[in-house]
Amino acid sequence: MDKIIKLKVEGMTCRSCELTIERAWRKIHGVLKVDVNAAKGVARVVCGDTEPSLEVLQSAIADHGYTVKGIFDSAKTYNLQLTTSRLRWWQLLGLFVLVIILGTLFSKIGLLAPTIALGAGTSFGAVFLLGLVAASSSCIAVSGGLLLSSAAKFNERYGSTTPSVAQKTLSVGLIRMRPVFLFVGGRLLSYTLLGGLIGAIGKALSPSPLATGIITILAALYMLTMGLDMLHLTPQWLKKITPRLPKSLGHRLLTVEEKEHAFTPLLLGAATFFLPCGFTQALQLYALTTGSFTTGALILLAFALGTAPALLVLGWVSGSLKGKAGRFFFQFAGALVVMLGLWNLQNGFTMMGYPISLQRVASLFISGNKPNALDSNVSFDGTKQTVQMAVDYTGYSPNRFTIRQGVPTQWVINAKSNSGCLSVIQAPKLGIRTLLQPGTNVVEFTPRIAGVIPFSCSMGMFWGEINVIPNS
Repeated sequence: MDKIIKLKVEGMTCRSCELTIERAWRKIHGVLKVDVNAAKGVARVVCGDTEPSLEVLQSAIADHGYTVKGIFDSAKTYNLQLTTSRLRWWQLLGLFVLVIILGTLFSKIGLLAPTIALGAGTSFGAVFLLGLVAASSSCIAVSGGLLLSSAAKFNERYGSTTPSVAQKTLSVGLIRMRPVFLFVGGRLLSYTLLGGLIGAIGKALSPSPLATGIITILAALYMLTMGLDMLHLTPQWLKKITPRLPKSLGHRLLTVEEKEHAFTPLLLGAATFFLPCGFTQALQLYALTTGSFTTGALILLAFALGTAPALLVLGWVSGSLKGKAGRFFFQFAGALVVMLGLWNLQNGFTMMGYPISLQRVASLFISGNKPNALDSNVSFDGTKQTVQMAVDYTGYSPNRFTIRQGVPTQWVINAKSNSGCLSVIQAPKLGIRTLLQPGTNVVEFTPRIAGVIPFSCSMGMFWGEINVIPNS
């Protein structure tokens, strides 16, 4: 009769962890079936006549950074939230302060500024940085394990013990890196092409600012969940409701590693686009909102390039960050992802016409809606009012102005720079969504309702407000 063992496993954070442990334990003699639940931190192992010891189970997953804490008896209760790796409040505060300091520094040197290359709100450098972060997390574990196994099979079948003339021109190390280069190359190719395809689909769908904002918010919430997971702060109920790709799909993709064709590493690298990784899924959602093949392709290419160094190093040394340095970087990465999630959450609400920022809240209390406020950037000729505004790489100038209710308005926008998301200006409450051309652009509308009307770029990174006062 089959025996069922329930184990408590420490160190799991996501679906990739489940796949890694399940595949490692299924290779152990006597194991018939494995079902791992990262949200609960438990694993269910079905054994036949031969039952593996805890030492054997631990040995199979030790290199992946997971720890078997013992047998879980369902009749007993215990806290599923792992406390051994929890950070104290002052450590968390220090991590977030460090993220803010580095983010401010990178912004000042222009690394995180929007660029013409991307044509969207998030810069190539910022997405590349996100790729570096993802490569340090458990999301890269499945891709890394797939890389190592396919490289080993490739070299076993195609590696030559007697170097050829061509091989003599290269070091042995570079020769053995051929499957690694193929794997990373396939990954870069698939992320670029499929990212572009997603962007093109977004263009065909022509999502409204409301739909774009909702998608961005969903991606931001997903990132927040991942960041909290990396900091071991995610509540169990949130883990359970987080959308995830079917586990069976991940196993089917990983099973391809048993093939021995020379181009298998290339195909496996390409298939990692579909492996369960929250970072990838968040950027896939983001690419959908761009409505551009080129932008979508560049976004996913930047992310894949960010993960490439870690995969290349992994293929070279067959190792990863360990010890205190590894734990610190993982925790720092979690704090960074949380901050990026909050930033994109604000962008999503801004796109929908409801910006959230401390600056806006403060302005409501400090300046308020002055009934007869004068605005030097607004002129009135007795028939219509004209608003003058400039757009450059820093955003809108001015980004706040006051006009009168019910008066026909000409919004004269001097687009000194219309790169990235600044190429589109939108005000959902006015039904305005306009592509700006270099030079002078004129948008006409009549404000019917008094109040504050937000406007922003297409991705919500830059925004401003129109203060409509009663015409008296």
